[in-house]
Amino acid sequence: MLRVLSRQAFSMVRAANFSASASSAGGGGLSDEVRKRIDGIVKKDDVVVFMKGTQQEPACGFSRNVKLVLDFHNVKFQDYNVLTDQELREGVKIFSEWPTIPQVYVKGEFVGGCDILISMHKDGEISDFLDEKGISNKYGKQ
Repeated sequence: MLRVLSRQAFSMVRAANFSASASSAGGGGLSDEVRKRIDGIVKKDDVVVFMKGTQQEPACGFSRNVKLVLDFHNVKFQDYNVLTDQELREGVKIFSEWPTIPQVYVKGEFVGGCDILISMHKDGEISDFLDEKGISNKYGKQ
């Protein structure tokens, strides 16, 4: 029950944050080409992280924290450095309706950013979530 309420609250916050962000940015849209590119990226690998820097060299504390949580749970992920691709950096914000980087996707589903991932880790929800998605992890049932 707590998980359902948490996910609902997350959805409401996400919508509110995006609405405020879109209003101040003039609403900007995504071209079909960029939307297809991002959709292909998030569906290509089981766990995808759009981050500043790389797994080997995160370029900000938030990206580093996401990497640390995933590493702690032995979750393999594909990283995409948004600092080297401005179109990708801005596009993922619109695609996910989430205004910040890093962004984590699992099996093509947007999970959230650093704050959401850390919260799931602290609450002990992350292993159950990964198990539900069929992602091997250190503390999972698989």
